[in-house]
Amino acid sequence: MRTSTALFALAATTSTVIARPGAWQYTTDLEIIVSLSNSDKALGSRTGFLQGQRQEQPPDNSKGPFKTVNIIVGKNVENKDIRCKLIAPGGQPIKARRGENNVDQTFADAGKGEWAFLEDSEVESIICDPAFKKGDGSGNGGDAAGKIVRVVLSDQATETGVAFELASDKRDEEAIKPSTVFSAIEIQAPADVKATLRCQIEDKSGNIIVATRGPNTDKTFSDAGKGAWDFKIPKRAQVSKIICDPAFKADPITSN
Repeated sequence: MRTSTALFALAATTSTVIARPGAWQYTTDLEIIVSLSNSDKALGSRTGFLQGQRQEQPPDNSKGPFKTVNIIVGKNVENKDIRCKLIAPGGQPIKARRGENNVDQTFADAGKGEWAFLEDSEVESIICDPAFKKGDGSGNGGDAAGKIVRVVLSDQATETGVAFELASDKRDEEAIKPSTVFSAIEIQAPADVKATLRCQIEDKSGNIIVATRGPNTDKTFSDAGKGAWDFKIPKRAQVSKIICDPAFKADPITSN
């Protein structure tokens, strides 16, 4: 049974626990609480984790979409530096920001408050693990060597967005669990390949998705500093694979 679910159920059914002063506070002092929220949609979730071990759980109450995450480490938890990770429905870690330059894919308490998602996202799973370390999860168009391209899939109707990171200097593929429907793709490439690197996506049946940006309709998509491409064929789809390849060229679709 999940920790937080068990605690709420116990508090609701056992008057002895409610009557005992400090019982709930004592319990949370030994826990790590992962709090997810989206004030715009009045959505929230609080999931409890035990200290000293790796644990993975789905969020309580709702999967979102959420905007923020706050890690609350109980005062009696020994490892104050414990970090947690959020997994999107497509299986990718969610990136979030705290402060101007602190962007990561694992999140700590440190008494500094909540982290803001780079894009609103549903949360499929939460992992808290003593082995997690602070790392650069910025995905800001390139890692230190400038070899990472960021691919953002989104859907305005559901206000969902999920980011994926692939290599920008060689062919790279990312298989995705096709559970979320998207309607747009944006490529965020390092400066040296911003105009040339192209990516392609497939739907859950393995068909190549066609998208448009301005006057261009294509089966491969670039950054070029011009923003997102909107799906055309089909208009909305579950995506099963992303492929980025320096060998890809523009493959325009012309109307007859």
